[in-house]
Amino acid sequence: MSDTVDNILSVRDLEVAFHTLDGTTHAVRGNSFDVPRGQTVALVGESGSGKSVTSYSILRLIQKPGVIEGGSILFRPQNGPEIDLAVIDERDPRLFEVRGGKVGMIFQEPMTALSPVHSIGNQVSEALRLHRQMNKAQAWAEATRMLASVGIPEPETRMRQYPFEFSGGMRQRVVIAMALVCRPELLIADEPTTALDVTVQAQVLELINELKYQISASVIFITHDLGVVAQIADRVVVMNQGLIVETADVRTLYHRPAHPYTRRLLSAMPRLDNPGDEAPFKSDNTLPLPEGWSMDPPGGDWRADARGTRMQEIGPDHQVLLWPQSEAVTA
Repeated sequence: MSDTVDNILSVRDLEVAFHTLDGTTHAVRGNSFDVPRGQTVALVGESGSGKSVTSYSILRLIQKPGVIEGGSILFRPQNGPEIDLAVIDERDPRLFEVRGGKVGMIFQEPMTALSPVHSIGNQVSEALRLHRQMNKAQAWAEATRMLASVGIPEPETRMRQYPFEFSGGMRQRVVIAMALVCRPELLIADEPTTALDVTVQAQVLELINELKYQISASVIFITHDLGVVAQIADRVVVMNQGLIVETADVRTLYHRPAHPYTRRLLSAMPRLDNPGDEAPFKSDNTLPLPEGWSMDPPGGDWRADARGTRMQEIGPDHQVLLWPQSEAVTA
């Protein structure tokens, strides 16, 4: 993390919890990371690691019983003052301007993101009428151009059709068009290729990369697939059990992964040059860590109280999560 870089988004000490009758689940536990302007940052980890909860928190889409309990989400638009999205009132008009206008989101499942009873044209053009004050004809024409730019053939005809008339890959392209039609400064992509076959997946990744440069957007890309990360990311944030365990640029993470959880994820990827068993889940004991600190939680329990943890710089812009091994360390 660096405050000297031009960061469009800075998340600091974010805490998100879900309070239910069965108890409290701490889904995000004091995490901090940055999104440099013009770059793609990948949030990776297993299902349940807190990736999507983090992204939903940025747009204040956490539903009850979930609540943001602490931290800040500092969004810095190109034109305008910094906004702390963690504490802004739900009725504040600035939050409306951010959602769908300055920050766009590609949801994981297009059939839940699209209304089955409204035409594609109505859904894509709606954001333009709300955020860009276009009239119906202007919004319709711009939405048609956006469908064409995401590779949908015969966009004039497709604008009048409904989601059930589209294939899975085409629906995902529509969702991408909806997220980008207002030319947002920040795009959040929540596992946009999970339900697609590998051919369509490659097309969607290429499309997101192309459109990112066309509209000069920054991207948060959420996935559990490290193969996808290698193709699209500049920086990687690895999450486990609601905690960020390692951050690095994509090249460093793939060539010199430090945290045992990161190496476990990488070893689980199919490889042509290593068809054998996965590598053992062990810490790297060769790193010069401070005395009394370890990358392994005490007793191996990742659900333990993480308030005493800290991120340790182990290389240029490369950090890992450390746990204190005794109370004396943090005293």
